[in-house]
Amino acid sequence: MRWTPDALARAAGGTLIRTADRPIEGAFIDSRSPLEGGLFVPIVAARDGHDFIGAAIEGGAGAVLVQKGRTVPEGAVSVIEVEDTQAAFTRLATKRCTDFDGPVVTISGSNGKTTTRAMVAGVLGASLDSVLCTQGNLNNHLGVPLTVLGAPHEPDAMVVELGMSAPGENDALAAIAQPRVHVITSVAIEHLEFMKSIEAIAAAEAEPITRVRPGGCVVAPLDEPLLRPHLQDAGVDVLTFGPTDDCDVMISDVVVGARTRATIRVGPHAPVEVEVPLFGAHNARNAAAALAVGHRLGLPLEAMVDALASVRPVGDRGRAVQWREHLLVADCYNANPGSVEVALGSLARLDRSGPKVAVLADMLELGPTEVQLHRESGELAARLGLDAVLGFGPLSAHTVEAASAGGIRAEHFEDIESLAAALRDALGTDAGGAALLKGSRGMKLERVLDAL
Repeated sequence: MRWTPDALARAAGGTLIRTADRPIEGAFIDSRSPLEGGLFVPIVAARDGHDFIGAAIEGGAGAVLVQKGRTVPEGAVSVIEVEDTQAAFTRLATKRCTDFDGPVVTISGSNGKTTTRAMVAGVLGASLDSVLCTQGNLNNHLGVPLTVLGAPHEPDAMVVELGMSAPGENDALAAIAQPRVHVITSVAIEHLEFMKSIEAIAAAEAEPITRVRPGGCVVAPLDEPLLRPHLQDAGVDVLTFGPTDDCDVMISDVVVGARTRATIRVGPHAPVEVEVPLFGAHNARNAAAALAVGHRLGLPLEAMVDALASVRPVGDRGRAVQWREHLLVADCYNANPGSVEVALGSLARLDRSGPKVAVLADMLELGPTEVQLHRESGELAARLGLDAVLGFGPLSAHTVEAASAGGIRAEHFEDIESLAAALRDALGTDAGGAALLKGSRGMKLERVLDAL
């Protein structure tokens, strides 16, 4: 987003108390990562961002917000005084989306948000010149404003990921973005420490529906029963995806490997073969959601399919790598019982001649049922007939215990080096083995790849 000083002050609901003769472009909140010519927004939290205004100006800020009563900084920057810097930041982002004429696509869900956003951005980018998309994990009350105020400054479309850990957060983020299309990827047990029940999770992931602009639509999985009451009362069009004939976008014939392949029928079009360079059957669902978005926006199907074939994993989310003669899948960015279930199922479905090994680290923020939920993952691994489960982290000891009781090899480890050595042993020297590395972000399970 670009502003003149006067326009910035009006949009922020503040008072322009100093004008500098330089353009203002984009925004930032961390003085350690300054944006040349950008607006510095000092957030008052555990640390007071006003203490770092000087560093932001030295870093090249073109303007700063300050709360009333604070010292006006020295420097050749525009200064806008506001009642509350974070509220002004939200106001700027909301106005940006209000004034934007192109499609805004928002994405919520328990699993698959980040991969789906990459797929949606790829699908849109195949036909549009410029697509603004969430980067990294900028999906919260600060990340969403940073995204929509950032580059490219004159996009043809926006793709905005929404992240939540408590009721009301998705609604607040969608109120900023004001989507024309909202995608719900899935509903699964997550953040139970704060959300309390799966029904509450479904309601939270559905919150953005009420923020979809008139004439817009919701894209959602038809096989998520907890979403149905929210979809029935949506008040806007609903496009569904899933494995059954009554879905608007139907998925069939999924083949799991280092690349996922599926047959997908989009609306009235003949079924097409879709391939994405990501591991896991769930990525066929993510691709279907992205195709539904593009279909709603009238984009050509062939170009969308070609774009999906070029999508790359975002971080360690289903990233497949070759190690010696074995396939390793790094899915280390996040984990909850639902995502572990689908990942284990995909591992079991792999057509491999060697052993299949699940390296499972702790799933965090699951609340009082965390022990039982970890046990259920171990029980599932045994039922699927995997060759071994290797656990890492205190909670994963329960996963290992349950897997062992189910009759498969299962070991627990306290350090990464021992875990990596056990993985080498479990895969053996024969070609064709496969291993899944799955755990919550805080467990940093990608270190196993470094050790190998």
